[in-house]
Amino acid sequence: MKTLVAAGVGFVAGAALAGVGAAQILSASAEPRPATEPTANDAAAKPAYLVVLGEVLDQEKFAREYVAKLPPIYAKHGGVYLAAGRNFEVLEGEGEFKSFVISKWPSMDAVRSFWTSPEYDALRRARIDGNWGRFDVYALEGLPAPPDSPAR
Repeated sequence: MKTLVAAGVGFVAGAALAGVGAAQILSASAEPRPATEPTANDAAAKPAYLVVLGEVLDQEKFAREYVAKLPPIYAKHGGVYLAAGRNFEVLEGEGEFKSFVISKWPSMDAVRSFWTSPEYDALRRARIDGNWGRFDVYALEGLPAPPDSPAR
C-alpha cells in the first residue's frame, strides 16, 4: 500500500528523486471543511497539487535529460514547488517510495494542461523509454481558501 507522507512537483521532482538536495531544488494546514456542491467560482478558486513518489534508476541521465528541462514547462503552467527530497517519515502504511516532490498549481486544469502539453509529453516519454526511474504521480484537488484567510 502506498501512503502519502506529506500533503500539498517537474524540476523539483526530478532533482529530488535524482538525489539533489531539497534546498537546492526549492531555491530555483487548513482546517477540514464540509463538502458542498461546487460552483463555477469554486472550481476556479481551488488550487491543485501534484505529488510525485518514486525512485530514480539512472540519476545522471534523469538529471541531465529530464530535470534540467522542466523549469520552463512548470513555469508556463503555473506550477510552484512546495516540498521535495528524501527526508520523510512513514507514519502509517508501507511507504514504498524513496523520494517525493509536491507542487502547487492554480487548478486541476493547470495540472492537466502541464501533463498533456507537447513539451512535457516529450520529456515524460523519454523518461519512460529510457527507464530512468519509476514513479507514481497524483493530481489532487485542493480546497478553496476561506474568504477570511490568505490563499493557500
